[in-house]
Amino acid sequence: MRLINMSLLFGTLLGYASAAYAVPQCTVWAELQSKADTNIISMKSPSKSQFDLQGRLIYRPLLVEEKSHWLGFELYQAQAKLNKTVSTSNEYAVPFAVKINNNSGEVLDYRFNAKLKLADQQKLIALYRAFHRAKHPENLQGDKYWVKERDDIGQYKSLYTVLADNKLKRNKLSYIEPTDTRQSANAAKKLMQLETANIISDEFTFENDKCWLTKTLGNSHIQVSSSDGNMNIEVLQTLSLNRSNQSIPDDARLLQLPEDPNQWKNLSTDWVYPKAPPQPLKNTEAFITALKSMDWLEGDRKALLQFLYDNDQYLQSLKELISTKAIADPLESKLFMYLGKHDSVNSKQLLTEVFVEQGLFSPNQRFRSLMALKYSEKPLTDRQVETIFEYSMSYGLDEENSKLAHSALMVMGAIAKNQQGSEFSSQLTQKLADSLSSSATDKKASALITALGNSGDYDHQQLIGDYLAGDSPRLRLNAAEALAKMPSKTSLNYLSNQLNQETDSKTQGAILKAMGNNDLEAKQVDSIYAFADASNPKDIRSAAISALSQQAKSKPEVKSRLKALVKTETNQKNLRQLMKALYGS
Repeated sequence: MRLINMSLLFGTLLGYASAAYAVPQCTVWAELQSKADTNIISMKSPSKSQFDLQGRLIYRPLLVEEKSHWLGFELYQAQAKLNKTVSTSNEYAVPFAVKINNNSGEVLDYRFNAKLKLADQQKLIALYRAFHRAKHPENLQGDKYWVKERDDIGQYKSLYTVLADNKLKRNKLSYIEPTDTRQSANAAKKLMQLETANIISDEFTFENDKCWLTKTLGNSHIQVSSSDGNMNIEVLQTLSLNRSNQSIPDDARLLQLPEDPNQWKNLSTDWVYPKAPPQPLKNTEAFITALKSMDWLEGDRKALLQFLYDNDQYLQSLKELISTKAIADPLESKLFMYLGKHDSVNSKQLLTEVFVEQGLFSPNQRFRSLMALKYSEKPLTDRQVETIFEYSMSYGLDEENSKLAHSALMVMGAIAKNQQGSEFSSQLTQKLADSLSSSATDKKASALITALGNSGDYDHQQLIGDYLAGDSPRLRLNAAEALAKMPSKTSLNYLSNQLNQETDSKTQGAILKAMGNNDLEAKQVDSIYAFADASNPKDIRSAAISALSQQAKSKPEVKSRLKALVKTETNQKNLRQLMKALYGS
């Protein structure tokens, strides 16, 4: 089994939860060691594997807010091995933060210092779960309490026993909720169709001081089966954590990060997932010949991307090939897509040149180059950004080129969203905001407002909010749609203030939908409900129903109001909206 799959199993077994309380100026670290032996029977064929993880786990209290606080972690000098082979990726070494509810001790959110694959996010979440102890009930009688918790397999019941000398013992007892793979987004269950789990034994003991844990020892023995019976997995795990009194090294990344995890700038993806050196073909001619012979429509995705990676130095030679239309559709369309997903400096340089050189390339090719750039998860060079902006912000373009220029600005917003949290993303959105402030036409401003919305950068809500209260109906619509992608108290305030004084029906509908993306108070729900009244136009009613449907997901009382609307709504489309909100698709 590959390392990623083993780590997901490891994550399941690390779900030993419990509540830690942040003490300021209490940054510590401890030696972590974990070993998991796995026996697998798949289609009656047995196999064994061993997964080892070790490193020095750094704990740092971070931002304290009114209702929550953040805790920071970093597994310094992390080393993961599968069958004694060291992993080449660094996902375990990425700092991450956990947001905790001050009252309940429950986990509210996570923040990672790099753009990680979903499976790798789960690895770090599992690492935290190993040491998050569930908060004991108020007025605890005796030394025991039972808690319902959840991991990647399902919900289970835990027994906590309070021991002497600041010790706490946790026993995972049994799973109490069957796994439903149809509703689960968990990668491990989807991959292996995990169905049932049997806890043979599971016991962890925690010791702590006023700062955090000083020592943890634990072992677990769990069996998991697939729903079709073709796979059985047995995992035996041991884990230990021992506080170190040595000084934490100055080069630990967690120590250099701001207290607010939302201000963290992401580490380079190339550092997290380093690649082996490329193996290029001998020359450009060999590259072109090989490229023409490959199946870009239905070929293996990894093989095609590896081909571009190995031959990245030859990508500029594709410029002539594309300009002469030597590659026909639909192959050309797929090639553009793969160039975008390859996401190298050279591929983005080629795509940038295809976009701006209108004399060499058709409008269709130039649009495809923009769509390919949307895949960028690594920064564009300063030259590439300036080239795209110089063209896109120019005036006097004909209608076709003007549309392409505006599309390019919107793509810049999407690229910033892809890399949200990075310094590059912040610089790019600031450039969009500066361009918006100096834009001379509504068309240009419209594209830039949409671009900022695409970026999801909350730092520019005020600028967008100013346009929501402006004179242009078109720009007010764009602003409402942009703020819909930035749900927050700030954006909700702009939307609420504009709702009742808005005179344009399209903008009013966009405001209603945007408000629905927020957690609304009862008074705000009431104001939206008023727009669902039969006396309003059907499109306004539809927008109000959409907003109320969003609220019904977290506020059951809203469903009764949706049911009342079923009795008065006459438009078939709106009725379908109501029925879907009430009873699903």
